[in-house]
Amino acid sequence: MRTIRRQWDRIRHSAVALVFHPGQLTAEFRDGQRARSVTPWRLAINLVTFFFLLSFVTDFRVANLARQDAGGPLASAISEAASLAHVDIPTYVERVDRRFDAIYTAMIAVLVAIAAVTARLTHWRPGARWSVHFVLALHLIAWSFIVNFIYLVAMRVLKLSPFMLGQNPSFTMAGAVLLFLVLAWQFGYVLVAFRRVYGDTWMGGSAKAAVMVVVKLVAGNALAVLSFWLAVQSLMHMY
Repeated sequence: MRTIRRQWDRIRHSAVALVFHPGQLTAEFRDGQRARSVTPWRLAINLVTFFFLLSFVTDFRVANLARQDAGGPLASAISEAASLAHVDIPTYVERVDRRFDAIYTAMIAVLVAIAAVTARLTHWRPGARWSVHFVLALHLIAWSFIVNFIYLVAMRVLKLSPFMLGQNPSFTMAGAVLLFLVLAWQFGYVLVAFRRVYGDTWMGGSAKAAVMVVVKLVAGNALAVLSFWLAVQSLMHMY
């Protein structure tokens, strides 16, 4: 019973600190206070897993993207690939989704490495430990999946189309505004985390936070596209 309560306390502490106190978990790791929290890798992997398990809530699925891109290049590519595989489109899309989830989950390690290198390059100072950079990267990636979940749910509730796929200009503009607000939220979070972990000034931290947000956005989207391409290619080679 005591072990269960201790585990629950660690989960609760990690969740509250991750969401409401940017950089606290990394600072605790840096200072050797690690017993209170879920290990960084486990925290990140569990949140990624929950994100994909809740895809029925967020509609973060290939089938949904194809519907929103009706008549566009994505829908056409899926239709052509399903024809080559001699299966109906829903069956093919389900297989792609399963492959994509597995491949993109593995790609998270690459995204963490990119974020850690970015943290190192923006905080090049004597005595800085790589372990702190990697732990900060893990916590930022874990938090990003919480933000992405909220963003996708908001898009679905408001019936907005993704910025790059929207056919209705008003929907596209509303989606762009929501995306801007989410990016601003991420910028503020990273800035506070940098100040807590590295002691950055507001001005210096702002520039470094902007770099981190842009790098994570570009790298995350690139890895998602690569994961989708690899999922399609792996299926095509089966037929």
